[in-house]
Amino acid sequence: MKIEDIRRMAHDIIDQCAVENDYIEYKKSAADIVKDGILKTVCAYANNYMNREIGLLLIGIEEEDDEATGRKAVPVRPISGIDEAKIETTENELKYLLSYIHPKPVYHLVQDKIDNRFYIILAVEPGNNGPYETDQKAEKDSKIKLKAGRYIRVRRDTRLPNKREEFELLKKFADFHFSSELNETATLDDLDYEYMKEYMVRTNSAEDIRTLSKLEMAKAMHLIDSSEYGGYRARNFAVLMFADAPEKFIPYAYVEVIREISGTDKMESKSFKGPVWIQAQRVRDYFRDTIMASYTVREPGKPGAHRVFNWPLEMFEELATNCILHKEYSRKQYIGIYVYRDHLSFINYNRPVPPITIADLNNKVVFDNRHYLNDELKEMFFRLNLIQSYGSGIRRAKKAMADNGSPKLVYSPDNDTDDYTQVVAYINEEFLRIQEEEEVRQSSKQQSGREDFHSTDERSLKEVLKEVLKEADYRKIISIADVIDTKGSITPAEAKEACGKSESTTWRYLSILTSTGLVVSEGSTNKTVYRRI
Repeated sequence: MKIEDIRRMAHDIIDQCAVENDYIEYKKSAADIVKDGILKTVCAYANNYMNREIGLLLIGIEEEDDEATGRKAVPVRPISGIDEAKIETTENELKYLLSYIHPKPVYHLVQDKIDNRFYIILAVEPGNNGPYETDQKAEKDSKIKLKAGRYIRVRRDTRLPNKREEFELLKKFADFHFSSELNETATLDDLDYEYMKEYMVRTNSAEDIRTLSKLEMAKAMHLIDSSEYGGYRARNFAVLMFADAPEKFIPYAYVEVIREISGTDKMESKSFKGPVWIQAQRVRDYFRDTIMASYTVREPGKPGAHRVFNWPLEMFEELATNCILHKEYSRKQYIGIYVYRDHLSFINYNRPVPPITIADLNNKVVFDNRHYLNDELKEMFFRLNLIQSYGSGIRRAKKAMADNGSPKLVYSPDNDTDDYTQVVAYINEEFLRIQEEEEVRQSSKQQSGREDFHSTDERSLKEVLKEVLKEADYRKIISIADVIDTKGSITPAEAKEACGKSESTTWRYLSILTSTGLVVSEGSTNKTVYRRI
């Protein structure tokens, strides 16, 4: 950054009384009592864990710490400043102090004046040769006594990193991007030419590109590189986008939707595999077709009506796509989307890339300074219209929830240690209220059906169920009810054979039966029998 730009930036910060943060810190002086603080802050700025353009340490500016008003970490005006005769001495002391950081950080010492008083701007450029660390000599120096290490700055806290943060720091300076690396085993042969051509069509690529051979198309898209042992190896992003089964080469590269089975303590799961852009579309369609529901509400005395959803489709689409796009694919854990009666939970087993924090995800809607784990996927998803613009998905998800009258999204964890990102979307409260009212009415109807059923032995279970169940539910369980009418009972295995469905679907059908109160389950988990009452 140019010196005049550094001065202008510092002036703006002081004039606006900006609060200290991960790239701004105020120091009244460079005296011995603060030497350790200056040293570790400069080291942290050089490591640039939060991916900022520059780090500024403003020396000669005291920060407020007023218990009465609660004002803290903002500059005192007018500034305390530095005696002009001491500026050169102070700068020399700073240069000597910063010699304790290795490798040598890139910094600028800039003199400036505000409130008619001098101060020093210590501006630290993000380093490329790190990680940077303070050495043992600073720890042994009686005027410093700073524990040696690789310091980072998160919010206003300058500290040694935890294990997760240190791993991210090492990866950052190694310039390691898993998606860009060559896959260990996948070759050109493992990429599906039909998916590649479909991508070209969907992104309106030029006709001459669409008609290239598989090899030439892969080269044009930078999907492969020649191997030192001959042949062509595929890059990880190419495997994710165009392999028929990416999880064979990149373990757990898929989405798992785990869903609560209504009326039971059991869960069922469904895996969405294949190219990641196909996963994004299929998981969206699954939500739309099997989970999303709505009521049309007409208020007495008011014209028109409004429609309320349990969860809006746009919110689900944005968050599910975000999970796929922002997953750290070197981690051997799948993307988990959990569906409960009153909330959805989306879990990725990695944190946002700094400077974005969990607090930002909860409090902000605009993310101008966003970095991506998977740059190639980001560009391809954008061309496929799976994302509309960079950093805007969360804004649209939050807006969709607000427009539906739903509670705010909740991101976690609220600490710097746990290595995952979770967002919970709670069900719309009006939808839940109407749903519960319907269930009460349905229960009353079923109770009436039970009374009718008990009043005569001539009516079959099937006949009574037809009266108390919705048509769609009745069609699901009719084959199971037939067996119960014939035998008087049925086992889960017999029910599975009767309806011809999967085990999890069969459990769901049986739960429909027991919810009517006309059928009960007896026995242990392994020897369950369902009988008519």
